[in-house]
Amino acid sequence: MKRSALCSLLLTLFMIPIVSVLDAADGQSNSVRVLEVKKNTEKQEVRSSQIGYRDTLVFYTFTDQQAVLQLQIDNKDTKFPMTGTIYLFADSVNSEDLKKWLNNQHSDALFPDVPKPIATQKLPAETCKVTAHKLVDHTKETFGEYDNYSVTFEVKDYSDKKSLSLKGFSGMAKVHVMAK
Repeated sequence: MKRSALCSLLLTLFMIPIVSVLDAADGQSNSVRVLEVKKNTEKQEVRSSQIGYRDTLVFYTFTDQQAVLQLQIDNKDTKFPMTGTIYLFADSVNSEDLKKWLNNQHSDALFPDVPKPIATQKLPAETCKVTAHKLVDHTKETFGEYDNYSVTFEVKDYSDKKSLSLKGFSGMAKVHVMAK
């Protein structure tokens, strides 16, 4: 009985390096990606398209972690429901690749050869929400009249307990709501 336990232990110890090598060959790291919004974190805010104002998209790019956090703030009314999605890319993806991928998410998809995320995680509903809003002004555009708001939002800590950890933060964005 002791001999079989020793054999199992030796087999397990022998397999650990093989599994690590196989994971590395896939271009994935075994470490937890920690995403933290700092002053120098690249932020891109998109509020309009070719046909006028749209829901607000806020992208935070974590180049060193090969990850993008996308926050979406609905502009149908002043309830401002908010969702979040994290996109993880292979370790080989660089900042230029991420910029091209970001451009394709909200424009005419000009770049045909962009990396595809290796994982996508939708944040739970309670993780991100608009906490305050303030009417800034009113504008008339080609496709209608809009009330323009400055919104404050909060993103809470999130972890999938395996490969990803997002540190909570707060921020601001603009949202254009069609006037009634």
